[in-house]
Amino acid sequence: MEKEKKEKTLYEKITTGEIEPEGCQKGWKNLETGQREHNFAVIDPERRAEISRKGAEAVNRLHGKKKTAREALENILTLKVNDEIIAGADLAPEIAERLKRDNPDATIYDLIQIVAAGRAVGGNIKAAEYIRDTYGDKPVDKIDLSQEIMTESDRAMIARIAKRLDDPEAEIAVIKEAD
Repeated sequence: MEKEKKEKTLYEKITTGEIEPEGCQKGWKNLETGQREHNFAVIDPERRAEISRKGAEAVNRLHGKKKTAREALENILTLKVNDEIIAGADLAPEIAERLKRDNPDATIYDLIQIVAAGRAVGGNIKAAEYIRDTYGDKPVDKIDLSQEIMTESDRAMIARIAKRLDDPEAEIAVIKEAD
């Protein structure tokens, strides 16, 4: 009888380099030969510490690469303006030339303000509100607090309570009723 050829397992294919690992399979390459059960506890303590250290370094690199949207936007907005960016900014040619001449270190954030100001001057109300609010001239919402909060019945109730508090017998009557 001819021996049946045993097909390699996924673990064997990955550790021999036949196929590329995906996700958690990447860690399989760190396991010692014969550790098919993937039992981390049976690996030599020094080797286990080395594997743990490498894993921690990899995780730290990943976390270091993640940025918040705010950080990403800050990086974008602080980029210096170049001709390509100016061309896509919908600026009048004379304003683009003046920006390059007067402010060679202009950033994308500066360019956004220029475009918004230009649109505001052109009659765009939303752009005008943006410029006004960003500049600090946003109108404050005022609430009229001149209305009378207490009604006549509220005043009468407070007067009755004050009278009870001044009358010791009324206080005793209230205590007896509570019992």
